[in-house]
Amino acid sequence: MALFLPQFVVLDTATLVRMSRDYWSQDSGEREKVRSVLTHLKDRGVHITFTLTHVFELLRHEQEDIVRDRIRFLRQLPLIAWLRPYDRNWFPGDIPDLLRRELHAVIHDFAKGWASIIEAVRPDLWETGTGSEMFVENEEFWTVMQQEAKRQHSNEKYVASVARTDPGQIGNLKVSNALKMVKRPKTERHAYLKQLAHDIRRQLEQHGDERLETPSVVADQFVANTLKDAEAIELRGQDTLREILGYRDIPPDLIKPEMTISEVGELAVNVKQLKILVESLKPPADLSVKDIPPDTLPSYVIQRRLSAIQRKAPRVSGSDLGDGHMAPLVLYADGVDVDKRTFEYLRQIKKAEARFETLMHKFFKSPDYSTIPENF
Repeated sequence: MALFLPQFVVLDTATLVRMSRDYWSQDSGEREKVRSVLTHLKDRGVHITFTLTHVFELLRHEQEDIVRDRIRFLRQLPLIAWLRPYDRNWFPGDIPDLLRRELHAVIHDFAKGWASIIEAVRPDLWETGTGSEMFVENEEFWTVMQQEAKRQHSNEKYVASVARTDPGQIGNLKVSNALKMVKRPKTERHAYLKQLAHDIRRQLEQHGDERLETPSVVADQFVANTLKDAEAIELRGQDTLREILGYRDIPPDLIKPEMTISEVGELAVNVKQLKILVESLKPPADLSVKDIPPDTLPSYVIQRRLSAIQRKAPRVSGSDLGDGHMAPLVLYADGVDVDKRTFEYLRQIKKAEARFETLMHKFFKSPDYSTIPENF
């Protein structure tokens, strides 16, 4: 057998599902097809590569026997790799680990520019092994993991759906105009909040995840929590509008009058995420968004570009968050298998951002998993 350098392919979860189904099929042709693909990849040194997102997506099926078959299938894989957690734990890591590694490269390895960051991160990113080493026989462990996967799935549907809404239709409102708004009298709030909840419910029904069970309950809870936050801010004697917009976390000189409320929200998310990442670095660093602008980390840029395109789609899905965890791997894996929609979104990102032209590795959508070896 010829010697090949290790290669890493990230497969779409749906592809792994189909392979697992065929591996245990009653049809000998289907069983042979998937085994032939695995043999080809093994002979060429191609590692099927996992993140924690993959594991959770595979475990969240409602039927226990299907979940068991998927774990048994993963156990049969001859060559696998997984994203090594930043703390070097043995289990697959996820996008926060990748972002920490990129941030570590910037702060502690003095990497400058996306190419330099990727070059610093990639050699230590992947842990390799066999399926049996990772997906051990431990029913109690996988039961706990399955419960967490279902909880995560429910949360993803909620987050993706609510993020798609625009309460009060203020997303495109400029900061300069928002700060001129007059606070609504308490006597008018009840009627306004009732209408706001109605509008959010309608937006969730039109654009949210179709599997979101109770749009009306989600809308009511969102409005109630917003009111609670606003009243707490008032009791502290602080400026309600500025606090709700996230001003307390963003350096004031970064907020420009021409920015929209949506842009301020994006910046607030970046500030909070960066704070968490910086505090968990080893050793920790005392830095802010002024030191690490939002376009510093290439994986974060891909995530945000993808998220912006997803929000324009007629309907969002909880799986959009999972796609956001897979997409940055095009910078680090030799090939990434994606669904049709994500393939088009990544193509748009690559075309719009010249720097990604040489940094993105191969991403593809195979009509059938039997064609995956053609990419290696």
